[in-house]
Amino acid sequence: MQSIERGFAMLELLSLAGKPLSLQEISKALSLSKSTVHGILATMSNLGYINRSKQGYALGLRLRELSKPLEQHDESIRQHFAPLLKHMAQLTDNTAYLAVQSGSQEYLYIDAIERANPLTIRSPRGKREGLATSAIGKVFLAFDEELKRSLRLGGQIPPPLEQELSQVKEQGYALDLEQAEPNLNCLAIPLYLDGKLTAVAGVSGAANELNQARLVHFAGVFLKS
Repeated sequence: MQSIERGFAMLELLSLAGKPLSLQEISKALSLSKSTVHGILATMSNLGYINRSKQGYALGLRLRELSKPLEQHDESIRQHFAPLLKHMAQLTDNTAYLAVQSGSQEYLYIDAIERANPLTIRSPRGKREGLATSAIGKVFLAFDEELKRSLRLGGQIPPPLEQELSQVKEQGYALDLEQAEPNLNCLAIPLYLDGKLTAVAGVSGAANELNQARLVHFAGVFLKS
């Protein structure tokens, strides 16, 4: 299990680096011995998941084969919910986001429609966030009992968050009123395909513009869309 975790940590590190990394750089970044790093990289290189060159180590081409079905799946989700996302951005005059769950700890933004409003934040497309730190994450937790149970067993859902998740499930949406970031309010709603929670859509903007009353109003509108 430890070797698998370390192997994926190396893949994530190389993905974020955007350039080949040396054995020493990888060892230092992950606080692992060079011998440990070299052994894991050698195995993944033989399998085609890591490419080794004079410049260093980089992601291997075989990863494209693994990621292609996921990319196609995300694209189908983007196309399906594109009209709703566009409606959310136009109605609120702020950026609207589309996110999918990424493991048991994070979610991944797979699309965003940006508005010219100077108060909006930049698109986070491709960025990951923690499940318990935002309105979008709280929707995933509130409407996915298995996911919530997993984090609960790990002691990651304190009583205040447990109470908030119950409220989110009851009202059908989640709000973040300057909790994740000062002067930033957010709204998130669950999205379903074939009766299954598939993604979460959200909007965010300056707290003095997208105040609580407006966000609650928009929640009612979007949930009926």
